[in-house]
Amino acid sequence: MNTNGPLRINTPKIVHETIDGETVILNLDTGNYFSLVGVGAKIWGFIESGAPVHDIIERVKRDYESNGTDIDEAVNKFASELRQEGLTVPDKADTDASFHWPAEKGAPGVNGEKQSFTAPILNKYSDMQDLLLLDPIHDVDEEAGWPTNKPNLENKV
Repeated sequence: MNTNGPLRINTPKIVHETIDGETVILNLDTGNYFSLVGVGAKIWGFIESGAPVHDIIERVKRDYESNGTDIDEAVNKFASELRQEGLTVPDKADTDASFHWPAEKGAPGVNGEKQSFTAPILNKYSDMQDLLLLDPIHDVDEEAGWPTNKPNLENKV
């Protein structure tokens, strides 16, 4: 599976939020939720900003000290896991466009200060799957909005 091209977050099936450096991701189709910290949360942010995987790899190499870990392999494996879980999909838009990183103040690697690289881990949780799949957001009526009350068929004669 080629994961070097651009990816995008698989919206609207996927919702996510980053709080205090941890990214929490919810797959509304499966009810699984995920947690990313450290390099994984950074990579998720890079995907969200539209960076292709090959540019993400170069950015991680710039910002982190590998300490013997193969950054290319670790990031490609992580990107593949994100796709396998349905969290990201290939982005066919602007495949020929050149990506430009937004300016960052105090980003690691900018002043020669590199953090130690630890391979990103996609933590997956399914303990609330049944509850999340029962959430009324899944009973959306596009014309009426959500949530909608289902008609009570027992009282109809």
